Amino acid sequence: MNTKQKSKFARVAGVVLLMIMGGAAGFWGATTGIKAAAELPGEVVAVIALLFIPVCLLVIGVHEAGHALAGVAMNFDFRMYVVGPLLWDKETTGWKFKWNKNVNTFGGMVICIPPPSDDLNKRFSVYAAGGPVASFLLAVVAYIAYHILAGFALSGAGTIVVSNVLYIISVISAIIFIITMIPVHSGGFSSDGARMLRLWRGGDTARFEIMLLKIISTSMAGTRPLHYNLEELQEAQALAERIDAPMRIYLQYYFYYRALDNNDVDLAEQHLNKYIEQIEAVPEGIRGSVWIDAAFFYAFVKRDEARATTYYQRYKPSALVPKATVLATEAAIAHLHHNTEKTKTLAQQALAEIPNMIDRGVRIVLREKVTALLTPESSPIPIIAGG
Repeated sequence: MNTKQKSKFARVAGVVLLMIMGGAAGFWGATTGIKAAAELPGEVVAVIALLFIPVCLLVIGVHEAGHALAGVAMNFDFRMYVVGPLLWDKETTGWKFKWNKNVNTFGGMVICIPPPSDDLNKRFSVYAAGGPVASFLLAVVAYIAYHILAGFALSGAGTIVVSNVLYIISVISAIIFIITMIPVHSGGFSSDGARMLRLWRGGDTARFEIMLLKIISTSMAGTRPLHYNLEELQEAQALAERIDAPMRIYLQYYFYYRALDNNDVDLAEQHLNKYIEQIEAVPEGIRGSVWIDAAFFYAFVKRDEARATTYYQRYKPSALVPKATVLATEAAIAHLHHNTEKTKTLAQQALAEIPNMIDRGVRIVLREKVTALLTPESSPIPIIAGG
């Protein structure tokens, strides 16, 4: 069995294991619920049922908070915190609450930007471990509290509810700990255990992961795409192809923006098309960013109204897609339609949103392009066929 076959087998085995774990958890929940309904007073069962979803959000929230705290401890820039329908986003004016309308991230998510560093392997290992550690600690604390309460003669409905809720918290948190520690990669995402295992093992897989993190953090820190290290990008791509890394698709994003910032339209289009061709490897929650990038490119650079509109229509609103890029795309399409007032309004709104973009390097490029739309008789960028 070669490296690619082993990688594929490991991913399939991990997914199957997760399905078994999920089925076992579901079976436990059903049998426990039926038993509780038969033994507990009806009003207690009703209250526990009403509290079940908030309890799940609490458990998920603690897991994600563990990642966030570990990230902050490693000097990462904590930028986004998502728990179910709740989303907090760090903008230039501070933290802002938003409703998360993307069901793909209801399971919880934290975005922390690592600083440019030579020890990202260690830093990111700690960051990845933060969530499972928090879940484990919550499971232990809740279970101990449950047993302490169980030592008393519980008679009131309130204490019975609290006792059962603590038990549910301990079990769900323990399940999350186990599931997130199983090393599996699926749908563009890696489990915490998978990421830690890759980094601990070292070798080409860990080197690719660290190189990708370095590229991401360099852009996030404010390096404009034109100055991305081309040799590192090419080395990361070669490594990704050799080990069949699922995350290799994201390299096309950085190749695309580097070419775009260099005004190499042909090369930018090649990388953009490769990105689109592999879009199924991108998690559904962030596929919108690919369609928006494509729509902007064909509206602003190529001035191809048909393709720009087609790609824009494929975009589905998502809190994970920067609002600035959406507004910039709409402004570029309005510019194609010679709607001056709409172009101006949307471009100004885009400029106001650009400081809230997480990727500070890409925001430099977008600001220049949007500013060009506000210039009378603007000709967005020179169409250059070569480097």
